[in-house]
Amino acid sequence: MADAPRMITLTIDGKQIVVPQGTTIWEAARLAGIGIPVLCHNPRMRPVGVCRMCVVDVGERVLAASCVRQCSQDQKVVTNSPKVQGHRRMLTQLLMSDYPDRSMRDTATGGDELVNLARDLEIDGVPFPSGGKGAAARGRDDSSYVIAVDHQACILCDRCIRACDELQNNDVIGRTSRGYHARIGFDLNNPMGESTCVSCGECMAVCPTGALTNKSWSLVGGAER
Repeated sequence: MADAPRMITLTIDGKQIVVPQGTTIWEAARLAGIGIPVLCHNPRMRPVGVCRMCVVDVGERVLAASCVRQCSQDQKVVTNSPKVQGHRRMLTQLLMSDYPDRSMRDTATGGDELVNLARDLEIDGVPFPSGGKGAAARGRDDSSYVIAVDHQACILCDRCIRACDELQNNDVIGRTSRGYHARIGFDLNNPMGESTCVSCGECMAVCPTGALTNKSWSLVGGAER
């Protein structure tokens, strides 16, 4: 019979919580009914701490990504301080500065997690110039019969890459290019419709933004932005 896991006691936002050793702060907060926003994390996949939206204050010099930081004994965590909120607000503004004026996911289902986060933070407009207009836009890929790809709406959270690899074992999606022009790619940077993608839809299902959407949604919200 396996030994019972060691239990860890910590405090999150003043609430004492007891969890098994190895539990992440994000998981512990979720069990306690405390919501911490995430864009790259999905409970079905391994956490990677890419988006940094889930950072919390654990009393260290820098904020910690709660999706990958494990709980420790007597740890004191603050998830919603002015410092943490300021970080989330700035990061959301930076992401929204490049975001399309209209999200197909938001229009069709209201499920765009970035747009909803901006609404929760009451962000109306951003104080940064947009790089996502005109010749600087990263473009679209409509080669697939099923999935529409809007590279300008992609925040490089890697959810689609991990879903394709970890959940479906298809290994089709990766990253390509560098700097501002970095984006997701299919096989050897082929158009999605010409790649080995089998159109399972897993990438579309886990995408938190309007980057990967069902083409039928354009019938709901209109294909043009």
